Amino acid sequence: MPRRALGSMALYLAVLLLVGAGVWFGGPRLLYATGLWSNGGSPTIDPSLYAPTPTPTPSPVTPTPAAATASQGKLPIGATLLAKLRAVDRSSVPRDGMVVIDPLTGAVVTGENADAMMTPASTFKLLTSAAALAAYGPDHRFTTKVVGGTGNSIVLVGGGDPYLSGATTQDYPERASISDLADSTAKALKAAGKTSVALSYDDSLFTGAAWNPAWTAGYHEFATPTSALWVDEGIVNGVHGTTPSTAAANAFAAQLKARGISVSSVAAGTAASGATTLASVQSLPLDLIVSEVLLHSDNDGAEVLFRQIALAAGSSGSITAAQTAMQAKLVSLGLWRDGMKIDDGSGLSRANLATPTVLALAVAEGFNDARFRSLVDGLPTAAADGTLHSRYDDPTTEGAGRGAVRAKTGTLTGVHSLAGFTRTADGGLVVFGFVANDVVPEKALAARDWLERVTSVVAACGC
Repeated sequence: MPRRALGSMALYLAVLLLVGAGVWFGGPRLLYATGLWSNGGSPTIDPSLYAPTPTPTPSPVTPTPAAATASQGKLPIGATLLAKLRAVDRSSVPRDGMVVIDPLTGAVVTGENADAMMTPASTFKLLTSAAALAAYGPDHRFTTKVVGGTGNSIVLVGGGDPYLSGATTQDYPERASISDLADSTAKALKAAGKTSVALSYDDSLFTGAAWNPAWTAGYHEFATPTSALWVDEGIVNGVHGTTPSTAAANAFAAQLKARGISVSSVAAGTAASGATTLASVQSLPLDLIVSEVLLHSDNDGAEVLFRQIALAAGSSGSITAAQTAMQAKLVSLGLWRDGMKIDDGSGLSRANLATPTVLALAVAEGFNDARFRSLVDGLPTAAADGTLHSRYDDPTTEGAGRGAVRAKTGTLTGVHSLAGFTRTADGGLVVFGFVANDVVPEKALAARDWLERVTSVVAACGC
């Protein structure tokens, strides 16, 4: 047996023992804290744990920037490329779909089962992001505000900013913060001669269930109930909270108190129509939000965008309204096929269905319309950043993809996918979608290797 296989087997057994011990003594929460538990979206386990470091160790590579203006080079010959793709061992993948497309014309270069309905996992975020960009445009911002109430009361109103933070930071991209909102609010109150208030919070922008019924109960460890008002996505010390609106209001109250404003009470409420705005902060522009969602495979951020799509259509911010509105946007973009299904915006649901072709065409939108540029710019780069930073570790079979392949990842139990773009050795610009379904757990690593190797074959193709 090859040395790499022996090493992988030993590490696999070690992880099984650790996971078993974690379940017995501490349950999923302990495993999450130690990085040994994976949610239904992006993996929480460092993928490098499963593969011995090659010798010499490949150095990190600089992400390849997307061209400001896409140009086309020599495209591969479809039959030749397909033969190379078929030559990659896929015994670990019971059911697969793959497609390579010229993004500038939409012409299929090659593919196999390209229009099969498959569970996409987190590559589904490409479709949610495309629909959100179509609904609002890349420059749109979401507003969190404080308005006046009756007497000495004020109301904190959630605007569905997925990245509202608890503290001001200088990190890029700089996010709106509760701290900045408290600064402006305290100044406005003091200017009006008020130093004591009763605080209400209004999270009514999103309606209906906060927790998607398509998700398993176990996902409570790894996802926050979707809210139009939260701070740091409702995550505290790596754990997703269950009452993010209340937590955000309490955090805001603490910030006001630190600025000399006494807060007598904190309670849920509703802002009156036409209430005077005392202070507000605006989110990142939507294109940067999309880039963050794609780069880090952010389930919570994607779910907020999902609800926002419904609001843009003039509907309530419910799950059902979002499903309807997102489908309508995808139809208008040519990204809908009969048989597709939308359960959520993040790809956590195993019942979501899409085709490899649709996933690849979503990426192509980023090359053809400036409104969708973040669908390209936000993609992780192989061996460099985001959810691909520690993948493509084998220089022999995956070296051509390092720094050249940019793709959205997808990971659920039994589901592994990549959708993105690369330039071939001949300079051809192509988008692709590769999806593996029905993978047995013990073959998960091999299925991931298959994805990395076929996309590297595309990048290396001078054919």
